[in-house]
Amino acid sequence: PFRNYGYSGERLFPIQNSDADNIVRIWINNGTSIDRIITVSKGKNFSEHSELIEIGLTKNGKRKFLTQEEQKPLSGIAKFLQTVDSLNLFQYESQEKFSPALHQPFSFYVIEQKKDGKYHQFTFNTDFPNKNEEATKFTALEEFIMNEFKWEFKLN
Repeated sequence: PFRNYGYSGERLFPIQNSDADNIVRIWINNGTSIDRIITVSKGKNFSEHSELIEIGLTKNGKRKFLTQEEQKPLSGIAKFLQTVDSLNLFQYESQEKFSPALHQPFSFYVIEQKKDGKYHQFTFNTDFPNKNEEATKFTALEEFIMNEFKWEFKLN
């Protein structure tokens, strides 16, 4: 009946207001007209939750769309959050310098986490979908995300 009894991350409200004990939200733009938002959460009072939202334009910007589907990480929610915790994302700072290749797409990420009442956010860019990039902690994080979640990738 009502979906607003408690907020555990299933809506695009700020995760700072989430009742979940551990919630991660990943905002992704891979240089296309489609933005992706992945939310994974787990709480004492709420069941595990994981979803992928896609917002964008297709057919040369003539068709707008929004999809929202449950999508669990490949390793499962508990293992995914355990790996995220082991990465210690609260210590990550936003990337300061990034020089994209001219006339090439690049990716932009915003990573948010709230755990035990503490909130942290940082941003970074990568050269994805180009594969000739120097390995960094950000490209490793991107690879982890891409291995855990699958979506249809199109350059529009």
